[in-house]
This record gives sequence, C-alpha cells and structure tokens, in this order.
Amino acid sequence: MHIQRLRPDDAVLAKQAITLLKSNIDKKVTHSLSATYLSNFLQRDENILLVALEKNKPIGFALAYSIERVDRAQDMVFFYEVEVDKEHRGKGTGKALISALKDICREKSIMKMWVYIDKSNIAAMQLYTSTGGVMNEHGDEVTFTYHFDREQTHREL
Repeated sequence: MHIQRLRPDDAVLAKQAITLLKSNIDKKVTHSLSATYLSNFLQRDENILLVALEKNKPIGFALAYSIERVDRAQDMVFFYEVEVDKEHRGKGTGKALISALKDICREKSIMKMWVYIDKSNIAAMQLYTSTGGVMNEHGDEVTFTYHFDREQTHREL
C-alpha cells in the first residue's frame, strides 16, 4: 500500500477515488465532477486529499481542511472524512491514512486536528482512539482531537 497526497495533476485519480469509495454519494454528483474542478480544489494547499493505493488502484482516502486561526499564527485542521474500500477495512488502511495526515500536520506545525462523528459509528470510534485521538463527548456527537503541541511536549519529556 502506498499513501499519496493528491496535487492538481492528480485530478483524474481524485475523481476515481471519490467515485469508487464514496458509496453514499449521488452518482449525478460524481458524474459532474470535472478534472478542472478537482484540479482547482487540489491546487489550494489548505485542501488535503490523501489516497491509499494498492496496485495503482484507490483503496481509501482521507479528506481534511487546514483552517487559519485569528488568535494565533498557527493553523488547525478539520479532518472531514476517511473512506476505505470494504475489502480493505480492518487491514490498517485507515490508520495509515490518518498517520500520513498527522505527519502533514506536524510538518506544517499545525496546532490541532479534529474530527466529528456519532457514538453509534463504532468502527470510527475505534479507529480514532487507536490513532491517538482524544475523545470529547457532546450528547450523541463525539469529537476526537489530535493535539500536536502536546504531542511535541510529551516527546520532549
């Protein structure tokens, strides 16, 4: 398995990954995704789309957005989603995608990354816990936060 951050020249691969892996997306939407749109999307550095490839075929992806803060010169990342092909679930693909996303955050000195899910999504709860996410519950909604400043502090100790 190989994890790749997609860039503007990877628009065709982006469409292939989204079309193959987003089972809940309206087929009209994926049909209308153009290479130009995806190339423009991937051109913006704040948009992070990672794809897991096996034999040059997408088997998973992670999507996140870097967001500027007003109170400090250090960005944060909203981890929007991770999708893994059914045949590759439970084999480390999701963990590898999150690990690659965390590496990007560290390289860019990101303050924190977070993802929202529902408690009923047991697989996601286990994935985010196993990759170092810190759970914060709000009713049925759960936030997992990855604090990179704290992680650095813990490594220094």
